[in-house]
Amino acid sequence: MPALNVEFSEEEMARLRHRAALTGRSLKQHVHDVTVEEADRLAFVEGAVAEAARVLPGVEARFPAGQR
Repeated sequence: MPALNVEFSEEEMARLRHRAALTGRSLKQHVHDVTVEEADRLAFVEGAVAEAARVLPGVEARFPAGQR
């Protein structure tokens, strides 16, 4: 299974350990989940921006500026 070795400062590591403890997950699981969730969130936002750019011209054409 692919793995990644990431370096953190002592302060960053302490914050990560604290957040992992609050969620009841191991540090490894917490860092994995947060990383994957952020990648998925960015992909969703990029898709939403692309969809908005696709439909916006039609919305602007149907609704004059004072009616939007």
